[in-house]
Amino acid sequence: MKNLLKMRKSIKYFIAALTLLITLPASADKKENLDDMSFAEIVNSVNLGKQAELIQKFQDKEAKNVLLKNKSFSAQNGCSVDAIRNHEIIVVTIPASKLFGPNATELLEQADNYLEPFKRYLKEPDMYRVVAVMHTDNTGSELYREELTIARAEAVAGWFEDAGVSTDYLFPYAMSDDIPLVPNDSFENREKNRRLEIYLVPGETMLNKAKQGRIAM
Repeated sequence: MKNLLKMRKSIKYFIAALTLLITLPASADKKENLDDMSFAEIVNSVNLGKQAELIQKFQDKEAKNVLLKNKSFSAQNGCSVDAIRNHEIIVVTIPASKLFGPNATELLEQADNYLEPFKRYLKEPDMYRVVAVMHTDNTGSELYREELTIARAEAVAGWFEDAGVSTDYLFPYAMSDDIPLVPNDSFENREKNRRLEIYLVPGETMLNKAKQGRIAM
């Protein structure tokens, strides 16, 4: 398997609040290589402009008709499907325990059930920019937390490569314990903070299709 850290998939640290998803302006004019962008930059990398409302409706439909109907992403499994930035971006949150054993970096067999549904979003180049963000709790040393989330993010990206899916528009990030959902003050809360978030960000292909009236509603 490719060494995703040394090749095109540079897994980066970005210590910031998720409010950056709202406060940073989207820009379609940036010339930087997408792989070199920070998390906040990649989720704001396409300016939807006048097509924003149409794409919001398209994303709402995708979340409702596809992702929320998938039993793997049910609340009973500890998962959630949400929309952010005025419903332009879909976020699916999966507990790390559904993907990895305790302190492990090798994917469980059942992880297929949670990752398989996202292959559809990588089939058409730049229809989506799929951003996979691995988080953990504050247990262990800083180095351990960093290495754990890097290895797990790499494992997730490697799963898609091994599945024969193009990963040109898959962007993995390792966040360590920098962005907890809740305070790390109980077993239950630490479990909530150990998670994979997958952001389905509209790409240039979706934007161009929206301009041409070619995204189905």
